[in-house]
Amino acid sequence: MKVSGESKQLAVRVDESFLAAIDQKRIELSKGMGSIPSRSDIVRIALEQFLQVSANTK
Repeated sequence: MKVSGESKQLAVRVDESFLAAIDQKRIELSKGMGSIPSRSDIVRIALEQFLQVSANTK
């Protein structure tokens, strides 16, 4: 996933159970992606799916 242009940063605090779930998803997705996505990538994907938007649309 590529984020270009003027992207903004969003800080999110989560507890250990969320981090564990994010890290588990990173491992799952790495098998199809060829590399391990970052925690930020996972949160970005989850938000895109929840909000039904794409990072490539303005």
